Amino acid sequence: MPKLPTLRDAARIGVVATCLTVVAACGAAQTQPRGQPTESPYLLLFAGDEDGAESDFFAVVDVRGESPDLGKVIATTPIGMKMAMPHHMEYSLPPAGELLFANAHHHEKSFLLDVSNPRSPRIVKSFDPPPPFRFPHDYYRTPTGTRLVGFLRSEGADPDPSAKETPGNHGGIAEYSADGRLLRTASAAVAGLEKAVRPYAFALRQDIDRLVVTSAPMMEDSSADVIQIYRYSDFTLLKTIALTPGSANGRVIVGSERAGFGPRILNDGSVFLNSYGCAFYRLSDIGAENPTLETLFALETPEPKPDEIRGSCGIPIVFDHFWLMPAGQLNALVVLDISDAAKPREVSRLPTPPTFRPHWLARDPKSDRLVLGAELGGEEGVYVLRFDPATGRASFDETIRGAGQAGYISLKNQSWPHGASGPAWAHAALFMPQ
Repeated sequence: MPKLPTLRDAARIGVVATCLTVVAACGAAQTQPRGQPTESPYLLLFAGDEDGAESDFFAVVDVRGESPDLGKVIATTPIGMKMAMPHHMEYSLPPAGELLFANAHHHEKSFLLDVSNPRSPRIVKSFDPPPPFRFPHDYYRTPTGTRLVGFLRSEGADPDPSAKETPGNHGGIAEYSADGRLLRTASAAVAGLEKAVRPYAFALRQDIDRLVVTSAPMMEDSSADVIQIYRYSDFTLLKTIALTPGSANGRVIVGSERAGFGPRILNDGSVFLNSYGCAFYRLSDIGAENPTLETLFALETPEPKPDEIRGSCGIPIVFDHFWLMPAGQLNALVVLDISDAAKPREVSRLPTPPTFRPHWLARDPKSDRLVLGAELGGEEGVYVLRFDPATGRASFDETIRGAGQAGYISLKNQSWPHGASGPAWAHAALFMPQ
């Protein structure tokens, strides 16, 4: 990874985000009901103060089409920390009555947020990583309401002698109760592996007692490009499988296997996933002694800079039989038809401005709207999109306009309810259906 000169730059340069949306039930795809008559009225952002002089904060944006405050921040909740690198929240709001998990990466702090009143989010609790683990990243809600959490590192040296980050040892996984009580942990360490496993995102097949976990770095110099399969009931690590590079137009895309990212469970029970390097995979026979991992193909992406992972394919969602893939280095949202998961095909791309590198994607549970966030710059705003499952095409929401751009919500010139603190940036965003 490149040398990061500032904490603000760090929020934009590491392999960010990762990845896992909540599945409604074991073996079900990450899809949500369509055709409901209303749209979610608000959008929740986890925002960072641009110059680091003031506290970072949660922010609520009004996205009601007929509201005079459309596109404006109407509520904020400071976290009491500066330069915290606000990062991931869960990938959709939990059911009513449950708290939302989120993390401030630089301070290694997890927050539990009460969003029952969308105009007044409230921090109920925070917790630190359980020793020896460090740096929480992703949160995944299980069907029973517990949360799986991935920790990217643990105390100790990185098994890769060329790595510079300290500590840099293998990460681990943990399970917490819905109110943030630690239930159990497990290390992702594999004896003899030359690079550390950095648990990133989850896909749980509780019906067959299997948990799939990807591995990707955030700010770390080195990371194993693998997926792991655990027995969920006792957190026993069963398999560690290396990713291989994908091909495009008959050419192997070197580096496309880097950093397994967003696994999603499809209707046939298989797990479809992308790497940050923009290769695509299908994992099947997950409950067997030797599951099958197919390398399907890769997107053609620009050659990476030294010490940079190519592609920047981030956090996907499944919408009907489509895989929606933010591809940062392509400055586009790429849509794949996965009706035949073994033979996905690209059907459309929505280009974004060259200063905006798409990374975060979440869906409005009440409508066809999406929210698209950025990384590596461009985080001073998010886009609200529309998706048409009849055509497989996304478009910018014309009902919202900021900085002269359709669908854009800018964070440069907002008025913050908690006080004037200048421009902000945001990485994670979720629709609030209340």
